[in-house]
Amino acid sequence: MKRRLTSCDRKGQALNTATRPQYSRGAPPHRRVQQGFTLIELMITLIIAAILLSVAAPAYQSFIGSTALTTATNDLVAALNMARSEALKRDGAVTLRAGDADTSSDDFADGYCIVPGRTNTNCDGALRFFPAVSSDITMVVSGGVSTMVTFNGLGGLTNAANAPQSFELCRANEDHRRVTIALVGRSKISADTSCPL
Repeated sequence: MKRRLTSCDRKGQALNTATRPQYSRGAPPHRRVQQGFTLIELMITLIIAAILLSVAAPAYQSFIGSTALTTATNDLVAALNMARSEALKRDGAVTLRAGDADTSSDDFADGYCIVPGRTNTNCDGALRFFPAVSSDITMVVSGGVSTMVTFNGLGGLTNAANAPQSFELCRANEDHRRVTIALVGRSKISADTSCPL
């Protein structure tokens, strides 16, 4: 009978006590483990991904459109505030009007600009240009002149009707934002679920 050696022999030297792994009968000592996916697993994964994409894509498109409408509304309010601030600074009339440097469009959705004065018929000499909004967004002005909003030297709204003006921003008849400009020149945003007809 052989005695099992300890980790150190009598001289204090370490011995290698590692033993070889024991395999059961019939199992090869170097068995390869199969890695990767089977064809069925891959097909199930692709089907689940397709279902998730078909559900998420419309919601994502709606989110992108809603974000574009919010951006257009915020840009319009910033332009109104800038025009009002410029009128106060100049102590004279400043107008936010439809149009841009390249076209003579009277639609705010095609772009708009800030011009000094009250009777500007185009964007010549504009202080600032704002680009066109997304093609599925409409902008309609109600109250006063539909192609311009003018602020006087006191920062108040000036128009022939002597009444507040509002912008109706709609996206594909789904989302709606209203920007109302009070006679004192302050802008307010309100939201609605459907666009006015």
